[in-house]
Amino acid sequence: MILLMIAMDAEMAKLDLIDLKNEGVYRLKGSDVMVCRSGIGKVNAAMALERMIQTNEVDQILNIGFAGATPPYHLHDVVLIEEAKYHDFDLSLFGYAPGQVPGNPQSFHGDQKMNNMIELAIPRIKRGKLLTGDRFMKDPIDDAFLADMEGTALFQVAHHHQISMASIKIVSDIIGSTDHEDSYLAFEKHDGGKSVKDVVEALFLTK
Repeated sequence: MILLMIAMDAEMAKLDLIDLKNEGVYRLKGSDVMVCRSGIGKVNAAMALERMIQTNEVDQILNIGFAGATPPYHLHDVVLIEEAKYHDFDLSLFGYAPGQVPGNPQSFHGDQKMNNMIELAIPRIKRGKLLTGDRFMKDPIDDAFLADMEGTALFQVAHHHQISMASIKIVSDIIGSTDHEDSYLAFEKHDGGKSVKDVVEALFLTK
């Protein structure tokens, strides 16, 4: 089973879903793809994915959602995540890399086979690095990156269960821009749901 993990209602608003009456679990109409709305934040994302793995035969995990980004990314860019790590976890005092959780790699990487298939389905897609943490990023802290509140936690759970995973982010706001908050709110209200729908249809519903 392919499991699509999405955090927010706004990200799934335009998807044609069959409600399975199971706490935010749906099926994408016209496919066998399961969709789970996790809720916002690392803990919610990890709990939701763990619950889905424990109750279903999950073969592949795909995370799709909005993300802030620094230049040179632009609003509406579709970005395939090559590397993901936390920006709010730091045990470097004890010899770990910044963002590294003990017992885990320094960063997580999308499954190469899945990434290749995604690039074939969405030729315009870009690649990038994802930083995850439990706060809305307003200031650049690194070279070019994307920022969200769930992705790396999902990668960590997938890594623990040795399940292939990929992540696609749609740029909803430019970190550090003068109209940052207003830009995000406008994207969420007017463009976000359709952007996710376009990606999902290209991957799963194109004949």
